[in-house]
Amino acid sequence: MTAFPSANAGRPGALLALLLGLLLAGCSVLFVAPYDAVIDESLTNLYGQTLTFLDRMERTGDSYASQRAFYDEAKGTVSAIKVRAALLPKNSGTIKNLDELSGQYDRLAELHRQGPLVGLKAQIARELMDSNFRSLMQLELHKKLGTEIGSPDQTQH
Repeated sequence: MTAFPSANAGRPGALLALLLGLLLAGCSVLFVAPYDAVIDESLTNLYGQTLTFLDRMERTGDSYASQRAFYDEAKGTVSAIKVRAALLPKNSGTIKNLDELSGQYDRLAELHRQGPLVGLKAQIARELMDSNFRSLMQLELHKKLGTEIGSPDQTQH
């Protein structure tokens, strides 16, 4: 009996690549940390508190000294979120953005020490805080959508 030569007999690398591809196709690879609802909710709450604070500062023109507690609480909240984020593998993007947000509160406090957060100062402060929060919240949203898309028990509509 004569055996027919295989089409891949002369190319063992191609066969190995095909088998490896089939093996990896069944595995999911995680490039970022999984979605964490607590981080998402904490960020959303802190963002709301910050917007409320900025609105109040523009309306009242309160001094930094009278509002120092807000900065302490906001920085503490960012630190707590960062500790939680650090517990998740592959979460360096979130941690980096949280570091930037913490620095943004420092810069906001320094701006406030120089005088009331009104007018152009208030507008610039709001835009900078918005930018940081949007980056963080967008990252969490992508994690959430990625989790839902990749979920094996997701129902299709």
